[in-house]
Amino acid sequence: MIFLARKTELLAYREKLSHYADMRITLDLDDGVKVNYGKFGDLLAEVKAVTGGTNDD
Repeated sequence: MIFLARKTELLAYREKLSHYADMRITLDLDDGVKVNYGKFGDLLAEVKAVTGGTNDD
């Protein structure tokens, strides 16, 4: 049962990942982590989890 739930979760993530890969998003390192992470929607961890701050910083 757990295996099926994980497989379903991974397939959904794969679909999202493929969508963003097909978009060929360009990143500018001068924009910083928050801006570049924002370009990937909910595909990545929340910005504050990465930067240690809030989204408003």
